[in-house]
This record gives sequence, C-alpha cells and structure tokens, in this order.
Amino acid sequence: MESYVKKQRTINIGGRSFPLAFPMKAYLEMINTIDGFDFSDVSRMISDPNKMMPMIYILAKYGAILNGEKLDVDLEWMEVHTPSSTRKIIAIQLSVMGTITDWMEMETEEDEDLSREVDVVLQDLQKKSKRTSSPGEKSQPGD
Repeated sequence: MESYVKKQRTINIGGRSFPLAFPMKAYLEMINTIDGFDFSDVSRMISDPNKMMPMIYILAKYGAILNGEKLDVDLEWMEVHTPSSTRKIIAIQLSVMGTITDWMEMETEEDEDLSREVDVVLQDLQKKSKRTSSPGEKSQPGD
C-alpha cells in the first residue's frame, strides 16, 4: 500500500523499518498515556527515555495504521531492540522531531490564510530541528 504521507519519515529498530506519523489521535494518546507529557517542550520530552520510547511507539503505531497495516510489536519489544548508543538516540530524537514538525506543517500548507496567528510551538520545533540536523562530529568509541 502506498504511504499516506508523501515524505514519511521512518525509524530503524531491531533490523526493521517503522514509518512514523503524528495525527491528532497520536497526540491525544501521548497526552493520555505518557506521564508528564508536555507538547510545548517536545525537545525535553524526547531527551527523557521514559517519554521518548512511548512517543516512538505511538508514532510508529499510527504510521502503520495510516499505511493500512497494524504494528506487530509492542513498546517492550522496541525498548529491548533500541540500542542506547548516543548516535542512535540522536537519530531517534531527530526522527521524532522531524515527524512532529512535518505533520504540523501539513496543516499550515493547506491553510493559505496569512492573517492567521503564528504557531510558536511549530516555529520552536523548526528552529530546534534545524540546529540539531547538522551532521556534527563523528562519535567517539564508547558513544
């Protein structure tokens, strides 16, 4: 089945690729299931593994649903198969931020009304995403 999102991001865990999506249902699930979830500070949320891993699972769950599939792993499987290396965690964080930003931009692309209020959360996510998307330095042994 063709991907629901034109430029859908994916994440690789345990040798498998998972498409990510952030529809309203995913947002509501994050609010209702992740203790202390605060959408206004997504970068802080993804820096905490206790919040990051459920976020990844929810994004993957809705990525599968929107592609006409069902996610066949659970949160525990993702936690067990996700390496704790610095490089992998940064890649995951960038994928989460990028997915959320992409989905927020989908709304603004459809709305041509320039007199509309500015979405400061989206602007903040875009700034943080641009700052962290540079290739940076190679990780050192032990990262």
